[in-house]
Amino acid sequence: MREVFGFRLAATPTCGFSAYRWIRDELVGHGVPAAEIAFMQDYKKTEAKQRLFANVRAGKVRVLLGSSETMAPASMRSFALR
Repeated sequence: MREVFGFRLAATPTCGFSAYRWIRDELVGHGVPAAEIAFMQDYKKTEAKQRLFANVRAGKVRVLLGSSETMAPASMRSFALR
């Protein structure tokens, strides 16, 4: 059985603190390999997003972090586990 987590953050503060970095560091500190964590905002083009979703479906990416804007419901459906 494979587990995939997607996190949507409502707002990204501009005070120097990065919720994305903090969550990633916490996950890595608890044993999740950094290579299995992806940030949705790093995938701007359609082709890149398709590769990302393929990696999620294949289990290569287990945690996907993004804002409400980048993690739209359509994106979430694109990598529904089969």
